[in-house]
Amino acid sequence: MIDQQPVTQGVLDEVLVAVLALIGLLALVVVVSRIRIRRNAVRTLERLAPLRPDLLAVAAGEDEQGDARRRLAGDRSAGPALDRAVVDLLTKVRGAPADALVTVLRERNGVARALDSLEARSSVRRARATRTLGLLRDPAQVTDLVRMLDDRSGEVRIVAARAVGALGPRAGASAASAVLRAVRSRRSAPGVPATVAMGTLTQLGVEAEAAVAVGLEDADPGVRNVAAAVAGHSLFLSCAPRLAILAATDPDRTVRVSATEALGTVGRPGDVRAIARLLAPDEPASVRGAAARALGEMGGIHAVEALLEVLADDDRFLAVTAANALAQSGDGRGALVLAAADPDTPESARSAVTGVLQVLELRDATRGAG
Repeated sequence: MIDQQPVTQGVLDEVLVAVLALIGLLALVVVVSRIRIRRNAVRTLERLAPLRPDLLAVAAGEDEQGDARRRLAGDRSAGPALDRAVVDLLTKVRGAPADALVTVLRERNGVARALDSLEARSSVRRARATRTLGLLRDPAQVTDLVRMLDDRSGEVRIVAARAVGALGPRAGASAASAVLRAVRSRRSAPGVPATVAMGTLTQLGVEAEAAVAVGLEDADPGVRNVAAAVAGHSLFLSCAPRLAILAATDPDRTVRVSATEALGTVGRPGDVRAIARLLAPDEPASVRGAAARALGEMGGIHAVEALLEVLADDDRFLAVTAANALAQSGDGRGALVLAAADPDTPESARSAVTGVLQVLELRDATRGAG
């Protein structure tokens, strides 16, 4: 057996000194970086100071003669700092002031520079350029924004999706399809987050309906989930038959939940019984809860009957969800009152019913006091 040489105190001291030196170097880098950032910020403020009255006048819609706009467009001293200031203001204004700011940006070649920056190596520059093009709210930029939905950077794809949403229905059906495709995972990297895609597609309105209908058939569960949620939120009635199938049979539980909840808003009266079957004890808890909420949205005597049956369920969360769902309609509230007064109502169901009725009474009392 070979004896290992002990680490000497001298070596430990050298390591300690090296670590302390590295910490000192990193601290110095942080301090220098902060000083540099602060100096740049001060320089930017100094460059923009003479132009601030004109910026505020244009953004406030008080530049009736267009003199401030022309001075901003003709300025060559502030450089990119002025372009960034204009873009920041575009996030805060709408209407004529926004149009005037866009004109300033175009006349300063800011739009052309943004288009060139879409090819930049830096993802930060590409994201900033994509954001700028989105703030123009110009349908002519849709092609470029859709192209950025396929960017190698996830951050750029998110910015592109939000930029497409800012265009609203003017983005068109093809943009909606591109947004749904961007939800798919690629090369082991996640796609555009579901919440971002849902928000964008909702902003596109009826222009997204055809793409959403196709998305319900997509092989990617993430795409199906987004499509189902948007179909319900946007009231795409044409999607109801496919949603009913997904709610009952989709292999992905998240998709089933989204499809079931969507049926609550776009479902037909004939879908009530199909949704009620999803309350069965052998269904996943999340699907049963979604079914209860959907029945509450749909209302009607058959929905009320189905919800009453689960008030005594062993899953107490489901029971409370069902009681809250019943409280959404006049028939449901009446059924809750009858259940509370009926001596044959199981004690487990009575607790859920009583709790919801107390909340309703408190809410009514608060409204009356107001």
